[in-house]
Amino acid sequence: MNLLRCAAIALVGWAVIISVEWAHAGSERVAFPANYKSGLLYNEVDREDIQEVHRAYTSREAIEAAKAGKPLPMGTVITTVNYKALLDPQGNPIRDAKGNLLAGELLRFGVMEKRSGWGAEYPDNLRNGEWEFAAFTADGKSNAQVDTKACMVCHKPHGHQLDYVKTYFAMAGKRVETNPVPVPTGAVVATVVRFAVHPARLTVQAGTPVTWINIDDPPHQFLVEGAGLKTDYLLKGQTGTVVLKEPGIYHYRDTFYPDDESLKGVLEVRK
Repeated sequence: MNLLRCAAIALVGWAVIISVEWAHAGSERVAFPANYKSGLLYNEVDREDIQEVHRAYTSREAIEAAKAGKPLPMGTVITTVNYKALLDPQGNPIRDAKGNLLAGELLRFGVMEKRSGWGAEYPDNLRNGEWEFAAFTADGKSNAQVDTKACMVCHKPHGHQLDYVKTYFAMAGKRVETNPVPVPTGAVVATVVRFAVHPARLTVQAGTPVTWINIDDPPHQFLVEGAGLKTDYLLKGQTGTVVLKEPGIYHYRDTFYPDDESLKGVLEVRK
């Protein structure tokens, strides 16, 4: 084996090691927040697509900062608690009187924590300000099987407006759009409800507006890949529109849930 090949293998090896270290080193800073329930339960979402209930807790100080439209203070800890939805014998979700899913078995925890100076070791394409991410099993132990680098990639696009926190709107008490933008005349419309887009595939003429209407409780934002277009953040009741002028097949996804197949789709633009 020649020297150049040895060097190449060594470099690849170091790249893998560094990647793994980035994925887990930061999470080791974050301790399991055993007292998370002493904070405020500010968000509860029914994940109809995966039959789970997700609840989020944080401090009163963080809530006040979000309501004021400010970055969250140093020392903020956000704890997301995921439960399996209760199912009947036929495998259908059991709901309360308001139609919400009932939480059953505790599945996992996800934690974000913000401390001064954190994150400096990450490259720019990964760094989420001074936030670190960690995952824990149902019994509060560190979950090494979760690659927290994926969390960083998912939250990264929301740094400028939301301080990297995808539930920032819920913290701020902004859940429903009371003055939605009207749907443009002649637009082809898709509706977002229960974590799915209906219909997911649309066929339009070039130059025709494509509009998503969000009827979901959580916000969504749709990015059309390869076109450089995306909607604004869509609270419940809000509409978002893009116009594609060039014929082609375009794929779109939700920037809040980029890996969810039910929130992806195709726009076929014809001449």
